[in-house]
Amino acid sequence: DIAVSGDYAYVADGSTVRIVNIANPTAPVETGFYDTPGWAQGVEVNSDYAYVADREGGLRIVNISNPLIPTESGSYATPGNAVGVAVSGDYAYVADYGRRLRIMDVSDPTHPREIGFYDTPAPAWGVVVSEDYAYVAVQGAGLRIVDISNPTAPNETGSYDTPGYAWDVVVSGAYAYVADGESGLYIVDVSD
Repeated sequence: DIAVSGDYAYVADGSTVRIVNIANPTAPVETGFYDTPGWAQGVEVNSDYAYVADREGGLRIVNISNPLIPTESGSYATPGNAVGVAVSGDYAYVADYGRRLRIMDVSDPTHPREIGFYDTPAPAWGVVVSEDYAYVAVQGAGLRIVDISNPTAPNETGSYDTPGYAWDVVVSGAYAYVADGESGLYIVDVSD
């Protein structure tokens, strides 16, 4: 996975999160890295922190205020494998291969804690948050739209079953773009 913030790209490449200075896009330079204990699969950046879905390593929160020397601030051992992550405000939303969307309170990055969850019908792979909704790519069960206005009691408000294996999702305006494995890209109208 990759996340971009300012002049830096944060790349989850397995056992490491690499920090790459992209101020000059024709000559990117790695400035730092953080080795995770699991398998760094998803990454999201919010302010001075990189939130890493680290498979069996759970959720890792890495302080990136100094991109030359990133350090871990906190972590949460998810019972299943953390494969995707999105952050909005004081909450991190973790797509868990153990068939769950986990909602974490990360207002104190040194002590993240789970405050809610939504059981998915199959392994959750990707997640993105837009306003009061989490859009979850679920392997073999398509797109699930979860109302997160009350993060302690999320509930599904809609779904679209894609024919393939939904791996990831991005939302822009009234559309969700679902990477659906061998079935290709599905564009779903989520205006309602």
